[in-house]
Amino acid sequence: MEIKNKVVLITGASKGIGSSTAIILSKEGANIIINYKSDDSLAKKVLEECNKYSDKNMIIKADITNEIEVKEMFDKINKEYGKLDVLVNNAGIFDGSDSTTNLEAFENIFKINLLAQVRATKYALKLMKTGKIINVSSIAGRMGRGSSHSCAYSAMKAALDSYTTTLAKDLAPKILVNSVAPGKTLTPMWGNLDKNKEKELGETQLINRFIHPNEIADGILFLIKNDAICGEILTIDGGMGLRKP
Repeated sequence: MEIKNKVVLITGASKGIGSSTAIILSKEGANIIINYKSDDSLAKKVLEECNKYSDKNMIIKADITNEIEVKEMFDKINKEYGKLDVLVNNAGIFDGSDSTTNLEAFENIFKINLLAQVRATKYALKLMKTGKIINVSSIAGRMGRGSSHSCAYSAMKAALDSYTTTLAKDLAPKILVNSVAPGKTLTPMWGNLDKNKEKELGETQLINRFIHPNEIADGILFLIKNDAICGEILTIDGGMGLRKP
């Protein structure tokens, strides 16, 4: 798929993988819609960077767990562009209270890491005749041995993987659906890591370091450009899934 002049919505695009993806796709000439929930200044910085490479970008503040705000976001997209070519379902959270029995954490992560992706997809499809949908999953959803403090997170990413493959079957060949499954990626989700902790966590991956958000964004760009990939979960985990002995 030629990405130049295509209309791309990225949820959770004010930081981390989302902002890196916005900038990389804008360098390819795409028109980027930067969705964010709260931080106006960060979103504006991403917009400024995207505007260096393409000139039909916009920011939309919307909580993707809120049905009304999501509908209003897509109404704005329809009014401004009249269509949508690519949806990148990137927004997500990690809940520090996650455990095998914390129902509140399960409900919170379910609403943001799974149900919100389904909601965004529902409205996106009303504006898409052809194009691509890319879900941002995690290697945690595929390893089958998540730790207790990431139980709900891993479960919802596994559910998102299942949703990806089912949606791909339903929408092909006009709309191709895929996902990326990152390993440990250096984003604000990790908080303020000191150098020793960053090194320790990075060494759980065969590349002996954290993945950079740009490296995940490159994978998303690849999936958008390639028209022969459908229903795949592209693993970009630095070898984390192989687990060093």
